[in-house]
Amino acid sequence: MAAPLEPGKRKRRLVSPCAGVCILHTETKLCLGCYRTVTEIANWQVMGTDEQHRIMAAIADRRAADRGV
Repeated sequence: MAAPLEPGKRKRRLVSPCAGVCILHTETKLCLGCYRTVTEIANWQVMGTDEQHRIMAAIADRRAADRGV
């Protein structure tokens, strides 16, 4: 989980987590490269900073669960 922001600091937009391995898992429907859903991938460039950060946190959780951590 990301550290809380200092007062007055703004979250920065994030670079896409795309890994260039665009294969969807048949059961989870998550990309095997970046662990995002098709909707998250399609909307990345237009979504707000808070939503991008929320998805990045979810990606970390998804990756850990996939690896059995």
